Amino acid sequence: MKLFTSVNRKIKFREQDYVEKNYIREDGKAVIPISLEHIDDLYMTHDHKKLVLSDDICDYIEEIASIIPFKYDIVLEFHCQRISEEEQERIRKVIKNNCGMEIDDIDYQNRMSRYISLFLFFIGTLVFILAYTIQVPFLEILKEYLIVIAWVIIWRMAESIIFTNNERKITRLNKLQLYDSKVEFVFND
Repeated sequence: MKLFTSVNRKIKFREQDYVEKNYIREDGKAVIPISLEHIDDLYMTHDHKKLVLSDDICDYIEEIASIIPFKYDIVLEFHCQRISEEEQERIRKVIKNNCGMEIDDIDYQNRMSRYISLFLFFIGTLVFILAYTIQVPFLEILKEYLIVIAWVIIWRMAESIIFTNNERKITRLNKLQLYDSKVEFVFND
């Protein structure tokens, strides 16, 4: 019965090898190829000023960028019909602006998270002090509840600092990697 042998088999797949094989050029740069039938596919459908990248393009770029190690510089390689130098420069600025806005949003979230963590620490400490100042015997149950509440508040603060900030830090590094990326064009002639 070989029914369960495939379950225990080791898989010989390494993400690093996959990335190096499919995205890293000989010059050591990571290339994210982006195919556009029409240049308008790059922007949101109803964006007549063409200032915001489409969600599909952003999601695709971010998905690939998330697996590329930070040591590599990224090149966004657009495969499209021939466009003018002005349009190429416009696309470069839109990409920088979009990434810059996302980095600014992450920085704002980090600042707010610090303020909230400080507030939670202060409230948790006050609840602890209040709990330990209760010395009346018939209020012992209230004291126990206050201690539990204080620990929950302090834990929420620690969770925010340790886990959430690390996730945002990695996301910010990915956005910075894209912000600093080089934009190249390959024309389909």
